[in-house]
Amino acid sequence: MKKLLRDILVIGWLNGWVPLVRSWIWLVANSVTPLSFLIVLAIYAGEAGLRWGLLGGLIWTVASNGISLIGDATFYRLEIKFQQMLVAAPVSPIAYALGLALSSFIFAAPAIAFYAGYLAVLGAFTIMGAAALAISMILLWVSTAGLGFAISTLIKQMRYAWAVPGILSAVLSAMAPVYWPATVLPNELLGVLLPTGAAGIIGQSALGMVRYGAYVIVASWISLVIYAVISLILLAKVARWRQV
Repeated sequence: MKKLLRDILVIGWLNGWVPLVRSWIWLVANSVTPLSFLIVLAIYAGEAGLRWGLLGGLIWTVASNGISLIGDATFYRLEIKFQQMLVAAPVSPIAYALGLALSSFIFAAPAIAFYAGYLAVLGAFTIMGAAALAISMILLWVSTAGLGFAISTLIKQMRYAWAVPGILSAVLSAMAPVYWPATVLPNELLGVLLPTGAAGIIGQSALGMVRYGAYVIVASWISLVIYAVISLILLAKVARWRQV
């Protein structure tokens, strides 16, 4: 366990903190899309729109940074053979994947702090609401990071590694109840089918933006936990080292 934690921290520092300090422009690039939605919603819907934009931006940032592992992991495996170097170290796939996920979280941390801090300034949080939102974001991060790393092992050509994360991020954030309530769906339970939708329902309920039935909230938690468990299983069993 000690070696596992050390490997995760080292990879996170190497792939996250160092590039962030040297190339801060990526921090801006990762924040442009959710900030654009935030500005539009704030202009057209005032403080209510601002809250939707802040919560949506928080979920988008966490999910897209987890999915972005597809690009990093594929690049390290196919282009610079960094993964093969770690195999010889040896480093476990779980430490490698979670280290890359941690590096993505480092990039996302300033934006996450901005969204959460702004919501706190607006008085959106209760203690229970803040705890529920924080736990749901951790489960979402684990779910999307595991999914991203598993998908990266299936990609054979580098050009697909940059296209797939953009498509998945848009699908997970725009087609799930992240910026809109699940109450507009024919059945609110359809909103929990994607991890971002489940996190959105939990966040909207925790911030008092939408009142959902207890069964919808319970289903959202179950969905997020299942996604997180499946992601960890993928990391441990399916997302094995590939030498391509």
